[in-house]
Amino acid sequence: MATATKMTRETEAAFVREKYEELLSICEPLEQKDKKRVDLAFEIAFEAHKDMRRKSGEPYILHPIAVAKIVAEEIGMGATSVLCALLHDVVEDTEISLHDIELNFDTTTARIVDGLTKIRGVFKKSSEADKGNLAAFQSGKSIWVAEKAENFRKILLGMGDDIRVILIKLADRLHNMRTMDSMPHQKQIKISSETLFLYVPIAHRLGLYRIKSELEDLCIKYTQRTIYKEIAKKLQQTKRAREKYIREFVEPIEKKLTEGGLKNFRVFGRPKHIYSILNKIRKKKVAFEHIYDLFAIRIVIDAPIDQEKAECWRAYSIVTDLYKPNPDRLRDWISNSKSNGYESLHTTVMGPQGKWVEVQIRTERMDEIAEKGVAAHWRYKGGKSDGEFDEWLQRIRDFLKNRETNAVDFINDFKHNFYDNEIFVFTPKGDLRRLPSNASILDFAFDIHTELGCMCIGAKIDNKLYPINHRLKNGDQVEILTSKKQKPSEDWLNHTITGKARTKIKSYLKNAKRKIAEQGKEILERKLRNSKNAKYTLQLADDLAAYFGYQDQLDFLFHIGNGTFDFVKWRGLKIISGKIVVDQNRKPESIGPDKLVIHGRGMQEQETTNNVEMHVFGGFADRVDYRIPQCCKPVAGDDVFGFITIGKGITIHRSDCPNATQLTQEFPYRIVPIKWTKQNKDLLFQTRLSINGIDDIGIINKITNVISGQLKVNMRSISVDAKDGVFEGDIIVFIKDTKQLKQLIRKLKEIEGIHYVRRIDG
Repeated sequence: MATATKMTRETEAAFVREKYEELLSICEPLEQKDKKRVDLAFEIAFEAHKDMRRKSGEPYILHPIAVAKIVAEEIGMGATSVLCALLHDVVEDTEISLHDIELNFDTTTARIVDGLTKIRGVFKKSSEADKGNLAAFQSGKSIWVAEKAENFRKILLGMGDDIRVILIKLADRLHNMRTMDSMPHQKQIKISSETLFLYVPIAHRLGLYRIKSELEDLCIKYTQRTIYKEIAKKLQQTKRAREKYIREFVEPIEKKLTEGGLKNFRVFGRPKHIYSILNKIRKKKVAFEHIYDLFAIRIVIDAPIDQEKAECWRAYSIVTDLYKPNPDRLRDWISNSKSNGYESLHTTVMGPQGKWVEVQIRTERMDEIAEKGVAAHWRYKGGKSDGEFDEWLQRIRDFLKNRETNAVDFINDFKHNFYDNEIFVFTPKGDLRRLPSNASILDFAFDIHTELGCMCIGAKIDNKLYPINHRLKNGDQVEILTSKKQKPSEDWLNHTITGKARTKIKSYLKNAKRKIAEQGKEILERKLRNSKNAKYTLQLADDLAAYFGYQDQLDFLFHIGNGTFDFVKWRGLKIISGKIVVDQNRKPESIGPDKLVIHGRGMQEQETTNNVEMHVFGGFADRVDYRIPQCCKPVAGDDVFGFITIGKGITIHRSDCPNATQLTQEFPYRIVPIKWTKQNKDLLFQTRLSINGIDDIGIINKITNVISGQLKVNMRSISVDAKDGVFEGDIIVFIKDTKQLKQLIRKLKEIEGIHYVRRIDG
């Protein structure tokens, strides 16, 4: 037995070393000193993790090796990043210290590993907190949300110290997402929501489009399993026809490019990712079968850097001579690259069989930057700084370090500023400014200077006057108009989307609010002096704010100062020794329990934790209040989760609910795993279908015959609107489960003249 165990470990060790050799083979050629450092990092990690295993049962050391491989191969980073990836978990999980890392390597390595350790510590701490009792609530907002957002801010601040921290962390998250199959489904949903919420926007803004797209696909693989499998299956079924079409489209292009004098180039088809296809299905409200741009054609030219623009436009001219372009779909990111370094020329042309095809034209350099992002960008710059790119990084650092922004606003502003598409706007002198799409004149003014923003009353664009809330378009040349009498107001937050503008406006309003709150403090002090045994303290002010349902002490004092606090609420309130004595007959407006309680039906109150498995419509359902929300209308058979709501029991949401990401990310302690049971078979679920087709005589009769006649499904309502020979309609039906729903949709699609039938959320 001992020999067998020894042999197993020896075989395992040989397998691990084989994986390490694979890592070395894909690294860029290492100098001897770098090879020794990477070898040392591997030996330290191998020894430190020797008794550790992953959830799947495999040796833990395979994870750091896989992360290092992603860092080297898919991001294209060097020796220091590879060895830091190998060491990224040793300080957190083993006896190895940062001092040991610095002694064996250098200060830079220790700093990067320290950054990675802090990030992991943040998530570990948050995960442990999620397992405990439900957090307290203050004025309907969870303290947990603020803590989580502050943790995210700390993580992203690593970009300011050394961007390699974030790049390695992205590689770590990618490998974890690739290997989540052995985890419980609820854990998969939580990690996927977190990934979609934080890591996908970061990957996007760092130009790591391949990693970003894979993370998105993996997220819906775990959160929307059914639709992911359906799209993946249909992509496989249509693969042969798609490849045939691509060949027919590409052959004339290759011939014309060669005849036009372009020698070194590649032309190939790139399939769209499942996440992108799903977004198109929902945005265009069509079935998979009616989405034609399931792929894009990419032309990659090997050209000297001083000839790149000319060669790309030459290729564009050849393509548009062959196929008619859509003038509204030209995207020129060669003349003006995106702020993260992305350069490419995009157009959409009409291909054979009347299908629109997206064509992307770029050089080999542009292609590597597009796929590998910031690492490739710096490598092509030879490690030198780049004004535009450095300016973009500094904007991120400035935004992250700002402490005025509250937690929830921070999350929203981050997603707006570092994930949205960009527009290019010019100053009167012709200076280019990059802003998120849908930015306003106010956003533009604050982007130039805070004082200019605070005094902005409007702008001139093409010699026309526009108000501060006017949304800017690509190419606008904007002249800001100001007045010294102008002051920011609360309403300005509705007209701005950039983090800089919103932060400065909130800072101004907060300072103004503090002045009024000082007056409120004086009023409160007088009120307390007139009460027996009551003296103003910061703690008492906090307690009173929570008691009366205000967000915080500042908000409470502000409402006293501006006269909007109703002192009638004070009646019956007693303060003894600086503490509030609550009248049991009075219900304060604030939500104050440390533990959320679900009220049963005719039973004693029952405390609910994340460890309880809820059986929906059977078992627990006769004792716990539940409800079906309007946002996603789940049906028996859907992937679902339960969300504990204040005073309303459990709300049952589909895993692909439009609100699922926000709920699972911001309130994981209120999520309970649930599953459908086979009890209560007579229960019916209201579901809404959208249907579209040719407006022919008798079409409605055919539809109702399938629903009520063939399938015996109870129909609540049907409404249709016909125009120009085409009709669109909504049908509300009562069905038993997803099996019956799929059968109904399939039967309706078989009716001649029906274009599409799909289920509608909410």
